[in-house]
Amino acid sequence: MPEHYTRNTEQCTAYCRVCKRDTQHRVDDGRRGPCLEHQRTGLSKKQEAAQKKRAKEQQNPKLF
Repeated sequence: MPEHYTRNTEQCTAYCRVCKRDTQHRVDDGRRGPCLEHQRTGLSKKQEAAQKKRAKEQQNPKLF
């Protein structure tokens, strides 16, 4: 069951599946947010697909 925090709570300690240990997490709107101890790197799959699509369109511009 997810925990809800008060409005003035900024951080909480919770288990992080990426770090595989208890770490500090940000609290957004009373709910636990992302881990503060590691940063995501790279692009999401959606961003990668959009980037590939833009590169392909630049190589083969559309004729009007």
